[in-house]
Amino acid sequence: MGAGGVPAAGPLGMHQVAGLSRIRGRATVTSLTLHDLRVLHVFKYFRPDFTGEGIYVEKLASPLAALGIRSRVFVTDTAAPAVAPVLPALGQPHFCNEPNRPLIARLRAFLAEARGAEVVHFHSATDRMFLFHLLARLGGRRVVQSCTLNDGLGAVVDSYRPAYRGLVRRLCRLIDAVVAISPKLHDDSLRVFPPARVHLIPQGVAVPDLAGLQPRHGFRARLGFAEDDVVLLYVGGITPRKDVRFLVRHHPELPDPALPEPVPTNRRLRLLLIGPDLDAAYAASLEADMAARRPGEVVRLPFTDDPGPAYGAADLFVFASREEGFGNVLLEAMAAGLPVVARRLPGVTDSFIEDGRTGFLFDDAAQYDAIVRALAADAGRRRTVGAAARAEVTKRFSLDRIAERYARLYRSLLRRKHS
Repeated sequence: MGAGGVPAAGPLGMHQVAGLSRIRGRATVTSLTLHDLRVLHVFKYFRPDFTGEGIYVEKLASPLAALGIRSRVFVTDTAAPAVAPVLPALGQPHFCNEPNRPLIARLRAFLAEARGAEVVHFHSATDRMFLFHLLARLGGRRVVQSCTLNDGLGAVVDSYRPAYRGLVRRLCRLIDAVVAISPKLHDDSLRVFPPARVHLIPQGVAVPDLAGLQPRHGFRARLGFAEDDVVLLYVGGITPRKDVRFLVRHHPELPDPALPEPVPTNRRLRLLLIGPDLDAAYAASLEADMAARRPGEVVRLPFTDDPGPAYGAADLFVFASREEGFGNVLLEAMAAGLPVVARRLPGVTDSFIEDGRTGFLFDDAAQYDAIVRALAADAGRRRTVGAAARAEVTKRFSLDRIAERYARLYRSLLRRKHS
């Protein structure tokens, strides 16, 4: 094994990998002989701070390693934990934000770390003066900038005072390639960069073997859910942007079996929320909303690195976030065969959810209520949509396919450098 858990390259330092190419719209497998390429991933925040992009790169690192891409992580702002984690295919992240450490010391640490890489991939804006980008370019590294939430390059330029925007546009030229994870971010970045330098690469997920998921009944029983309950699942941060309170406040109720109804039922709709508190005041408000519901109707669990058992135990996935760069957790749910019900975010959720076929999109509370009620009453419809969603993710968004696209981008930058 090589550094950071990456497979050793062999006597010639080369990998034989299966690559994907396109011939008249058909995916064909080609054999590529690839030299190892070293990429330094730069984050502003990383473990133990919660960051979706950081978690995503952790998952992407192993399939990249299989393609000969050796990855490391450098963190500018998160304080170094007492014991830094050692992550598969990433090794131990380099945290440079020690107490009272001046900027110049952080820049020196970055420069030393970047010497071991051919490509530096920034996953967030590290500083407003582009100093880290400048050092990477002066050191002869190719620079990639990801746009993952509200940081399309057009929005970044607009965030500066008008008098500085011309200078910022020139500083953006330090970036060799921009990766936008959704059409919305792609279009925004085209306001600053030519199309040849802006790459739309969506996020991807590992498609699980459904037979390997934890048995449904055991997980549900531990939470007090009956077998005929319909379980709605949310996975993600507890923060205003995700609008988790919407899911609690507008959680539909089926008829209470104790009350006279035209069609009595013992089934109940249960809402399971899984994720870390990212805003203490918002989390407290959420708890108050939960307390107003019937006992056991809404259940909360802390964040887990492996939500797979929850996906296996749920009947549908609900998502009311008001702002996303992509929404990777929706792909995870779809890959697990769950129908998803998500807020319509133009250029984001509607770019990979085909409304009514691979999932459902809503614009307001009334639509959300109607969709959830219809799915709760129709197990066959849930299975059909869930199967279509899983097939779509397998075809377009598997982590291996997305890793192949990143590998090709990184290598194309090196070819351009030496041409």
